[in-house]
Amino acid sequence: MKPILSITLVFLCACAILAAGCTTSTAPAPQSQADALFSQGEQAFNSSNYHAAADLFALAKENYSAAGDRAGYIRARDMAFLSTGVVNNFPYNRSEIETGMAQVFPNATAAQRDAWLDAPMNATLKSDGETWYYDETIHNIKNHNPSLLREENALANYTPLYDELMPVITASWKNGTGTYGSPVTYIGSTNLDIPRSELPANGTLKVWLPVPVETGSQTNVTIISAEPSRYVKSSTGTGADLGLVYFEIPLEEVTGPFLNFSAKYRFVQHEQRFVIDPAKVLPYNTSSPEYLEYTGSSRNVNVTPEIKAKALSIIGNETNPYLQAQKIYWDVVSTHPYSHAPHFWIEVTGQSESQYVLTTGIGDCGSQSMYFAALCRAVGIPARAIGGYQMIMGTPGTHIWAEYYLEGYGWIPVDVTAAEGGDASYNATPEELKEYKTYFFGSLDPYRFVIQKSLDLPLVPGAGNEVVSPAGWVQLPKLVCDTCPDNPMVLSYEYSHVAVEKE
Repeated sequence: MKPILSITLVFLCACAILAAGCTTSTAPAPQSQADALFSQGEQAFNSSNYHAAADLFALAKENYSAAGDRAGYIRARDMAFLSTGVVNNFPYNRSEIETGMAQVFPNATAAQRDAWLDAPMNATLKSDGETWYYDETIHNIKNHNPSLLREENALANYTPLYDELMPVITASWKNGTGTYGSPVTYIGSTNLDIPRSELPANGTLKVWLPVPVETGSQTNVTIISAEPSRYVKSSTGTGADLGLVYFEIPLEEVTGPFLNFSAKYRFVQHEQRFVIDPAKVLPYNTSSPEYLEYTGSSRNVNVTPEIKAKALSIIGNETNPYLQAQKIYWDVVSTHPYSHAPHFWIEVTGQSESQYVLTTGIGDCGSQSMYFAALCRAVGIPARAIGGYQMIMGTPGTHIWAEYYLEGYGWIPVDVTAAEGGDASYNATPEELKEYKTYFFGSLDPYRFVIQKSLDLPLVPGAGNEVVSPAGWVQLPKLVCDTCPDNPMVLSYEYSHVAVEKE
């Protein structure tokens, strides 16, 4: 399905300091039309009336532009981006979603479709006096009702993920050394190709391109090139927790039909298979900086009292960290169905991903992984969510999974979402399904590309107060522009591309 989204609105007031400590007050300057529209937009936004807010912020932007107020323009531009993002997360009203349901489920009765649609697991938004439905609602209804997926997969004689991964799980481990084996060498690139016509004549465009980093399973990482090299200002290097190449481009120097960025790289990814003896798990060094970092609370891996209560109810009287994590894993896999999540709305409204799963009982790969990590942290087990891509079905797709730490063993992989994919299999036996799900607690296929070892990390260098949502994970390029008419992140969504293939 984020460095933290920063929506900082700074209001300055001034008073004149006179001689001998005397002060005098003056009447406030009359509010401009642009300020009035912005204020109305804020009121609509804070009341969850996002359609009205998007329109008001767009009008405020136009008025700030006409007045030559650049700071006001950027502020209104970015608030319009946030409001529109929420609207786009929930684009369908009731009649529109019912029409879509009838097209996708023509053999179901109207009553059955209504029952699916009205189930509490479906994400909806109350905005501007109307109920709006999440753009992945129909897909999520299939995920919430695995029998629908099994019927669909039986007709195709194919189950995504399960059919690709089960041969890996049941095969003999190749070239295993310790916990890592079956190495696969990949070559890839992250590309951003923006038409010159989409950019203003001048100003500065800042771009952060994500690249791979070294991990236990991802080795021999080489950044082959980063272009245009003359605009590279910094790189985090392959040993960082978050891999980035940072560019700054004076737009007046761009004369061609496209502004092209690329980072090319090579890395080796290994399959992981950890065999844990609970009796050999050592005590944690609870004063170490890493332990404190990964048992603490962060923006989206948020260890709230409710999360801690839930974690304690799951582990019961168990005291061994490995067995505690195992209980947490099976609870998430068994009771929290996979479901695409409205990440833009989650972040804009100040929720955390882990709390979203606790509240709704559902989540996608990012939400589930951060929830698993939060539950582990709540009982003193270091844990984190890993961001990047998976190439399980040949082409790269954005993905997030998790790791938890055991003293004496290191960081142990967990992929709750891949495990739940087995429930869509129409022909798996109970024994096969158990084997499949068990694998993803401590083992992981080599079809992965790691960009960041943990989520909720800041961009390097930081983006200041600019809006670069979705923030806490960096799978696509991040953009900041001080003169762009619209928030430049829309250019990343439209014009970026990641290609990774076996060498």
